[in-house]
Amino acid sequence: MTYKDIPNRLPVRDDEPAGTDWFGDDRESLSDLAKFYNSAQFSDVNLKVGEESYPAHRLILSKSSDVFDRMLSQRWNGDKVDLELVEDSMCQTAFSSFLRFLYCNHVVLHRDNCLPLLVLADKYNVTTLKKYIQVCLDFAQSEILPVIDLKEIFSVWFSYATKAYHPSLIKSCMEAISLDFETLLSDEWEKDWQELHRDQMVEILKCNELQLSNEFKLWESLLKWIQAPNHSERRGNTAGPLMALLLPLIRFPYMTADELSQVEKSSVSEMNPKLFQPPLLLAYKFQALPLSSRMNAKDFSKKQFLLRKYRDIRWDRRINVSKSLLSLPCVDHAFTFDTRSSTYPNSEWKWTLKLTGLSVPNPVKKDVLRILLIAEAMDQPRSIEYLLQIVDDKKVLFSTSGKKSFTKTRYYSELDMEKKIEFDELLNDESLYSCNREFIFQVLLRPID
Repeated sequence: MTYKDIPNRLPVRDDEPAGTDWFGDDRESLSDLAKFYNSAQFSDVNLKVGEESYPAHRLILSKSSDVFDRMLSQRWNGDKVDLELVEDSMCQTAFSSFLRFLYCNHVVLHRDNCLPLLVLADKYNVTTLKKYIQVCLDFAQSEILPVIDLKEIFSVWFSYATKAYHPSLIKSCMEAISLDFETLLSDEWEKDWQELHRDQMVEILKCNELQLSNEFKLWESLLKWIQAPNHSERRGNTAGPLMALLLPLIRFPYMTADELSQVEKSSVSEMNPKLFQPPLLLAYKFQALPLSSRMNAKDFSKKQFLLRKYRDIRWDRRINVSKSLLSLPCVDHAFTFDTRSSTYPNSEWKWTLKLTGLSVPNPVKKDVLRILLIAEAMDQPRSIEYLLQIVDDKKVLFSTSGKKSFTKTRYYSELDMEKKIEFDELLNDESLYSCNREFIFQVLLRPID
């Protein structure tokens, strides 16, 4: 075997014979390099960052960063010794830790430096630091976001996560924001809301976990964002591409007919009739059809037909169940929710959706998921049509519908499922029904006259 036939070997000579590869202690070698950090010994470049100056070595900088490699090239910098870097105050404070990492591949991460180190890693395209920064991202998501206020999450972390596009950080920020989302729609936050970047608005509208009164309130806030005085680019004849991007993310089907009519009469809708008419007509169709017909319509399986976590008393509910919870043997899982009633004046009907648990393993009989709907606190008979769906974050995965009547003596009923779902299908690692280690159920009810 010749040298070229041995994978992943460091080049020595083309005619180097085969042998045993030996490597020194990587950590010890890197520690040896640390003595050259911020040292004038053999230094051939001087980095000026704010009021600080750091003697450095072109070889180390170029090896670690594509950006530094270009900046220090003959074409860009020639033989200049001084290189001035423009950083904001946050990054200036963390720059010494960042530079030291380039020498010895080691940094102490904490609450004050994880974001600026991430910013510097992105700016200078330091691949090794980006990998290490994943630890920082994990730390931010588990230790920082849960304890800081909404203002800092929204204005600092969410803002940077969307600009640099760190999906896991965006997701964690949106999880925190969604819990108190209506605060963002208040008058106190009006300026912050109007200054949202387009990409931030897209991430908000994509989020299925938003907790808010209803979809129309979100539409009204989006309309204020579109009509913000300092952002004329969001309106007029040039706003078509923006509307084409945002409209598919609005859940028009979950507005009332009156609310859809108000959307239709809005100035932005009248300016862009070709963009607004298709989703609005589809929403009207969704409202008009019985639940069984909605189940069989392919048009009703896309993202705009996914429920959010609405707080109003409605005829629908989104329920999240963790995969680990559903996998517990011999445990049933009950989720209580309220809907409107069919009487006037409007009152509330209480319901429980019960998922049967995984039973004792039986090699002969396959265990299937059974779902029961229970009418709680019965004061009058209830006759309803139901639509039960399993969804992910983009589309509807499974649907079943039917009709049931509930009385004081028959207050619960198992929902009919044309296709039985076995627990093996639900709980395996490649389950078609799970989304991010959980199952998401949509329950839609409608009273029958």
